[in-house]
Amino acid sequence: MPSNSSGRRGSQEPIRVLLVTDKLGYAGATLHGAGRLVVAWSEAFDPSRVKIVACALRDPGRLYEGFERAGVPITFLGVRRYDPSAILRLIRLIRAHQIDVLHLQEFGASTFGRIAGLLTRRPTIVHVHAEYGDSAVGGYPLLVRAVDHLLSALTTRVVAVSHSVADYCVGQMGFRRSQVVVIHNPLTREMPPADETSLAPLRRLYGLPPDAVVVGTVTRFHPVKGTTFLLEAFARVLHAVPNSYLLIVGDGPERAALEAQARSLGIERRAVFAGFRDDIEEHLRLFRVAVIPSLHEGLPLAGVEALSAGVPLVASRVGGLPELVSEGRTGFLVEPGNATAIADAVIRILQDPELERSLRAHCLTEARQFSMSTFVTRMEETYRATVEAGA
Repeated sequence: MPSNSSGRRGSQEPIRVLLVTDKLGYAGATLHGAGRLVVAWSEAFDPSRVKIVACALRDPGRLYEGFERAGVPITFLGVRRYDPSAILRLIRLIRAHQIDVLHLQEFGASTFGRIAGLLTRRPTIVHVHAEYGDSAVGGYPLLVRAVDHLLSALTTRVVAVSHSVADYCVGQMGFRRSQVVVIHNPLTREMPPADETSLAPLRRLYGLPPDAVVVGTVTRFHPVKGTTFLLEAFARVLHAVPNSYLLIVGDGPERAALEAQARSLGIERRAVFAGFRDDIEEHLRLFRVAVIPSLHEGLPLAGVEALSAGVPLVASRVGGLPELVSEGRTGFLVEPGNATAIADAVIRILQDPELERSLRAHCLTEARQFSMSTFVTRMEETYRATVEAGA
């Protein structure tokens, strides 16, 4: 990597980071996981040590109002997908803010950002959140694979959210093992202990009786998330635990199909589609068990948040989920796409109060490793090492 034209900063000066992502959310003004991380990171670092300049390539749509109200300083470039003018706009930001290092997420940002980094002689970090094997929805397109391989030499560091994703970065994306560091996604919000008085409004909102046993998931309605298998599994759970309800928090293009599936399974009165919600922590406190039935994953924030709320997890044995779920300690892992295994694991927890208490206690203990303070320390170390490497 060529030398950084801004020169090395003194030890007392903050590192200036341009944090770039493609977009912060989906249609309908809903944040996705990476978008939530960008917002959280923009506020988490000590600005006397790390100065974050956050940027999204696309227009925010209605999301802008929320960021404006929260006072989160994010620049929206408003460029279209695959628009190379993003390179010039990023270069302007790099020069205007005297950026030391670029931190890039998603395909457009990591592609145009690495080119902008090359042209301005700034080191770059690519943050990889997921792996997309041949069987994943959309797979790993040949053009995307070719671009990733071509630009791998222009990448100073790679941050992978799990060891599984790190293996994918090396085996599929063309990075060297020495380029890759594993830093788990952090908890982005506080998870206060459950209090039945504060949960009463949510129970009324969703028509949950006082004795309702709530199985829940926080997800995006997309085939890769495997929600169809959760619905199938819940039909079995309901038979074994008659006072159980399924609370599905999230939204996406598959919602109508999933609601139709619930009707066909005869569970529509017990499967509650809550839609997109900002108050995830309140909903997690309703859950007795959280399910992540994904077919492919990196290290989902929903899982980190469930641990931090003390909610046992039943999750697919894919991606970084085995790094999140300690078998028999914080929950259980099942093979992806296996509705029967999901149901059996959920029923096992719900019908064994002693097991559930043990799992809850261990969830709270294990969640400490995903604190924002730990993440900030690791990322600051990575920023400094990347600037040193690019000098």
